[in-house]
Amino acid sequence: MENDIAWQNELARRARIYEGIEAEHRFEGAMSVIDYACMSALTLALVAGFWIWGA
Repeated sequence: MENDIAWQNELARRARIYEGIEAEHRFEGAMSVIDYACMSALTLALVAGFWIWGA
């Protein structure tokens, strides 16, 4: 019984944290368009580099 109350309190605490993050529109670690573009460019450079190296 005591564990259930502690778990309910923990879930409520986590819900408050996530609601605060959502309300402030701050998503730490979320990737932006620039991140995806750089990752795609790096992938293309690696593929082209290994293709040229293997030719």
